[in-house]
Amino acid sequence: MRVAAFASGSSGNVTLISTPEGALLYDAGLPQRAILAQCVALGVTMDQLHGIVVSHEHTDHITSAVALAKRYNIPLVATAGTLQALHVPDTVATMVCCAGRALQLGPFTLLPVRVSHDAREPVGMSIRAAGSSVTIATDLGDWDDALLEACSDADLVVIESNHEREHLMQCGYSASLKQRIASRTGHLDNVQAGNFLAALAADGKTRTAWLAHLSQEANTAAVALRSVTAVLRYHQREALYRSIIALPRQKTIVWGEAQRSVQLNLWAE
Repeated sequence: MRVAAFASGSSGNVTLISTPEGALLYDAGLPQRAILAQCVALGVTMDQLHGIVVSHEHTDHITSAVALAKRYNIPLVATAGTLQALHVPDTVATMVCCAGRALQLGPFTLLPVRVSHDAREPVGMSIRAAGSSVTIATDLGDWDDALLEACSDADLVVIESNHEREHLMQCGYSASLKQRIASRTGHLDNVQAGNFLAALAADGKTRTAWLAHLSQEANTAAVALRSVTAVLRYHQREALYRSIIALPRQKTIVWGEAQRSVQLNLWAE
């Protein structure tokens, strides 16, 4: 299984999960042209997609989801609440997923997990195929044992590390936006992400971690990595991660069967 993050952050979120038997898009928060170009660069065509999974209805996750589904006759996979919020036309095929209930989609086994975010019915997702597993959980203000369980088999964990709390309080956002982001239905900060990864590593399994959805105003890759690594070091769990990468806003990062991540320059003109 190959996992490729095309974009991560408030300007757009798209992840491609592919195997020789087919592929999935997880969120589609970029223009169609950008998504198609990135897929083609990785050798994946739209007729190979078994579905477009939508985590929740916020714009940075759905920009092209309905349009791509309609144009290429690809089913949209989301919770009932998310599908209702999207106002999906009858001409688009849909599949309803429910937290805690596994769903088979081509070669992929999907297990949605409920997350705490200010959307209609948001979920994270554990995706298994070809002997590997990835769990993606972005846009959540808190984590719990259910999310830890969903990540238990994961070889790659994609977890939100949105902001540094001190930077958030000092940035130019309005007071109401700061309050929303820092709330239990907002976004995880770096320390929360580090504590989650430390708790996950208590099982002794070696994994790769991607830090996702970094705030442009209240975080940087260097700050996120420093804070998360400090928490893991405090809990003596740093060695259980093969690598920890802070995802860029628009640059393709790929994880493959060798269980390592590489950065590809697919965004060059």
